[in-house]
Amino acid sequence: MEIKDNFYLIRKLLNPIPQYILGCLPAVAIVGDTPKEKLTEKLAWVLRCLGCPFTGLFYSCNVGSNKTEQCLFWLPSDYFICERDDGQQYPIAFRPVGIHGKILEPNEKLRISAEIKRCTARASVLERLSSLVSAYYIFVGIIAGISRVTNQTNICEDWPYIPLLLSWTIPSIYKRIIWGHLIVKNPKIEMNNLRPITLKEINDDEIRNHKRFTVTFTAFASIFFPWITVLLAYFTPPIGYRCRSKYVSVLCGIWSLNSALAYFCHLKGERGVTNFCFGIFHIWFSICGFVVAMLIFFLGILTNNSEWWLKIFGSSCDISDGLDVTCT
Repeated sequence: MEIKDNFYLIRKLLNPIPQYILGCLPAVAIVGDTPKEKLTEKLAWVLRCLGCPFTGLFYSCNVGSNKTEQCLFWLPSDYFICERDDGQQYPIAFRPVGIHGKILEPNEKLRISAEIKRCTARASVLERLSSLVSAYYIFVGIIAGISRVTNQTNICEDWPYIPLLLSWTIPSIYKRIIWGHLIVKNPKIEMNNLRPITLKEINDDEIRNHKRFTVTFTAFASIFFPWITVLLAYFTPPIGYRCRSKYVSVLCGIWSLNSALAYFCHLKGERGVTNFCFGIFHIWFSICGFVVAMLIFFLGILTNNSEWWLKIFGSSCDISDGLDVTCT
């Protein structure tokens, strides 16, 4: 009996993975793009962005598409000094990004222009097309999920939860498709000989307030937006989808907690990209990213084998409950 069950499990795992799941994979790679050289560092950053949406969205929405700002994002605070209007210079405590942003003077921008050019490249047509494919599957998945619960056609077929869950990656995908700027070399290495880079304080209150608003809005979106998937699953029939909403709530809970922590870290100020609080938060976000990856992988398997919901989580996951339908 045990051998038969093992063969059944293997046959189920050999079933083709839905296309929309594979189509969403490039979205994760786009959000977690980094100029780090080592494979382990690249994977750690991808996992961090997967475990903490605020990290990837902050880079996409608040750092923007300017090549210089994208490069400066990766530099620690000791690469910079700030100059007052009277010419006096002093070291800055935190990285000059987001609400701690400062102004790079035109002369200083010209001085580092060669290094900026060396660190950046344009995304190829293939890279942009892969981004477009991800956007397509996410949008189609959202529409398909909503239509299935409203029309209740083919009730035994599960939702495309993964595109709905990863819909927060759309700003990063949009940025890659439209502007296509890539940081291909580590600015920390390329600009080491240019230290220190001179900046000036932002004296315009309107600009400072705008930065505070945009960063806070990004944090708000990264904390609350993923829960739309939970609400759709919980408040729409059939009742079995509420069981799915509990599973999805675990993912959204991880994202919300970590996004709130990352926003707090940014408010406090960061000396480097990964070393806030001795790097503890970077490690935590990366571990959570691995957990999220495993949960999404398992969710993909469950989505393709809807009867497993009943076997693993019990009768509360029966989406045919109360309907004249038996899902097997």
